[in-house]
Amino acid sequence: MRVQLEPVVSKKSGHIFEKRTIRKYIQDSGHCPVTGNDLALSDLVDVKANSAVKPKAAETSSLPGMISMLQNEWDAHVLETHLLRKELDSTRTELSHTLYQHDAACRVIAKLLKDQETLKAELAEAKKRPAHAPPAAAAAAAAAAAGAAMDVDSGPGISDAIKAKMEAKSGELSKGRKKREVSAGLAKDEAVKGYAAKALKAHGAKEPSLCVDVHPSKPLVVSGGKSGQLEIVNAEQAKSVCKLGSGKNAGHANAVNRVLFHASQDLVVSASENVRLWNSTTGSPVKTLTAHMCEVTGITLHATGDYLVAAGVDRTWAFYDLETGTACQVVSDSSANGAYSGAQFHPDGLILGTCSADSMVKLWDVKSQQNIVALPAHGGAKIHSLNFSENGYYLATSASDGIKVWDLRKVSKLGANAVAAKHCEGASARDARFDFSGQYLVGAFGNTVRVWQAKTWNDVAAYEDAHTAEVVSVAWGQDAKFIVSASLDNSLKLWA
Repeated sequence: MRVQLEPVVSKKSGHIFEKRTIRKYIQDSGHCPVTGNDLALSDLVDVKANSAVKPKAAETSSLPGMISMLQNEWDAHVLETHLLRKELDSTRTELSHTLYQHDAACRVIAKLLKDQETLKAELAEAKKRPAHAPPAAAAAAAAAAAGAAMDVDSGPGISDAIKAKMEAKSGELSKGRKKREVSAGLAKDEAVKGYAAKALKAHGAKEPSLCVDVHPSKPLVVSGGKSGQLEIVNAEQAKSVCKLGSGKNAGHANAVNRVLFHASQDLVVSASENVRLWNSTTGSPVKTLTAHMCEVTGITLHATGDYLVAAGVDRTWAFYDLETGTACQVVSDSSANGAYSGAQFHPDGLILGTCSADSMVKLWDVKSQQNIVALPAHGGAKIHSLNFSENGYYLATSASDGIKVWDLRKVSKLGANAVAAKHCEGASARDARFDFSGQYLVGAFGNTVRVWQAKTWNDVAAYEDAHTAEVVSVAWGQDAKFIVSASLDNSLKLWA
């Protein structure tokens, strides 16, 4: 430490200064250069100190010593510069994140202000309406003034008992999901990359399979055909096990849009002009669900296995009790500008996702039937399907402009301003599904089947020209041991 020639100490801060320098500084500014507090000349006290000159260091007495000292000074300077640059980069990164969040917040605020002005205008218009308006018209005006995008059309409602059951299941799954480890038998990247195709015969190869699903614990594949028939095929033996909707048991009148295996019962669910439940062993029909008077394009089973939601082209979704076959609630989406094209429960079962031809993805609170997020996912492109990952963090959407993957944690915060974590472009995509482990995503990408690694979204495999026509549906086998793809070229293929 350098010895002051005329040291003085501040009564207020206790700091020591050079007398001549601090006097000049106080006369110019009137405050302490260290603390910034007010400081007067009377606050300085002279310090008696040894004024002997400190001898020079021994290393400065020779040329090598001076060079060594200069080298040490240079090293210290370089290190300080490195630390400053590192801190600068960190500050820049933090600044960019802050600016991004600020921009997103400004967008949200602007949207809210716009919505507020719209609601004020609608409310003012509603107040001008005659007081003797009929109850139905008054209710419609109130819904418009409140910005309601949902109407409960019919049904006794989702009972408190059902809601309690759903909440209990959600809690059980959430707790178990945190402790669940990836299956030791899960196929590795190298194995998936090396999968080869094997033909599965369904519908006599005379018509295309428009949708497929794989049983979660058995090597069984169900296919829905263009003629309204369904067929179950054993993937290991590559032979038909059961035909649904054949002979006396008439199938659907129209093409089958979706098929689902029930995880714990011998049931298959299919969607076409209505929703049907079939016995997967005998092939006989069990129930027909008729809340929709139009084409049903999306079906999804709740994690309890007791409830089902179906979505139709009339922009409504219905919540069914499978045991009774009754629709507990039918909800219409008055804000949708296009027909629904798909629906799926979030793995926890309390959120429902729907997609539509107007490029919108919407998330619904099933218990209250309220729309909680409306996401313009594909910029005007028609969405064909959506699929949640089993861990509940990601959502994949397939549309005519490709496949997008969304981080639901960001979607919940940013809403309509959220940006996709991954966009696979280059071809129209008809379907995309995560495997049960959440480690892989497979997509029907033009006439190619592609596989990505979840989280990193790196390419794992691309089965080029997997079919001679567009691939319309894909599904995973247990532990990602195989993939099933269906195409408009009338073929159903197993990749293993």
